[in-house]
Amino acid sequence: MFGATIIIGLAAAYRYAIQLSSAPIIQAPTFSFGQMVFLAAAISFFVLAAKGRWGKYVIWTFFVIVIWSGVQVLSDIFIRSSLGIFSGILVLTLFFSWRSVLMHDLTMILALAGIGATIGTAITPTVGIIALIALSFYDIIAVYRTRHMVRLAEGMLKAGAVSGFIIPQDTKGFLTDRRLARPHFGDKFMILGSGDVVFPLIFAASLMRQSLAEAVIVGTFSVIGLLLTHLLFVGQEKRRAMAALPPIATMCLIGYLIALLFNL
Repeated sequence: MFGATIIIGLAAAYRYAIQLSSAPIIQAPTFSFGQMVFLAAAISFFVLAAKGRWGKYVIWTFFVIVIWSGVQVLSDIFIRSSLGIFSGILVLTLFFSWRSVLMHDLTMILALAGIGATIGTAITPTVGIIALIALSFYDIIAVYRTRHMVRLAEGMLKAGAVSGFIIPQDTKGFLTDRRLARPHFGDKFMILGSGDVVFPLIFAASLMRQSLAEAVIVGTFSVIGLLLTHLLFVGQEKRRAMAALPPIATMCLIGYLIALLFNL
């Protein structure tokens, strides 16, 4: 699922980069103190709202917007721009009518691939590297120190809006109703958060305008990073939530350095 998202996302980024070859690339952003305060306040609001009385509705609203936006972009790139809205509605209809784990994961593949491709082709690799490193440190702090990322994930699980992949222990689990899978998260089902998938894709897609080979190599190394993360997870004496982005991001950066070294 991770690999499929990377492949589809890079293919979309390639087509999108060609279509927008004359569009300006976003340069490294500069944040004023006021903007940083606003961003921190926005994140805090979402975290608090997710824990509050209306948390379930806040989470589901965000979840639906992510799916609709990602699928719409992907449809615009590969099919036809005028069909994007209808494609998003179609996938959401299937998502809510066919509640299997498989449908959930297929929907997330399309949504994350579309979002990652769009954002990635709009930024420079420098911004992608900075974001990947910063978010890796944030992931470590949010999971192991403040643990608010764990609480947010618990809120999503409670609401039933899992923003990420639901990974069953065996293939039969893909046909399970995702509502019935909820009590078995951490046992028969594992979760890979959407951020752990989309941020490596964004960095890989940011390389598309300068080198297709670099983008592919970074995407390949992100998959290796996921395998490393899996080994670290299953190797724990006691299973607990772990920050998955740092190992994946590390391998992405190693892949990028190798690509630069061989001038690919």
